Amino acid sequence: MDQLVQQVRPHVPALLARDGNESVTRVQLREILRREGLRGGRNDRLSLVLQELRSDDTTKTRSSAR
Repeated sequence: MDQLVQQVRPHVPALLARDGNESVTRVQLREILRREGLRGGRNDRLSLVLQELRSDDTTKTRSSAR
């Protein structure tokens, strides 16, 4: 799962900017996986990947607000 998060993470900021979201959605994650040809898109794993990516978003927001 950590490897999948590392592969997806660089693609997240562009989608957030494009769609105006504060955190990545399941639909956006699936889009990245399809576009990049990444495996691991089972629902149980997606939740864990989303949780990790969203915690990164929260950390960045907090640190930049200081």
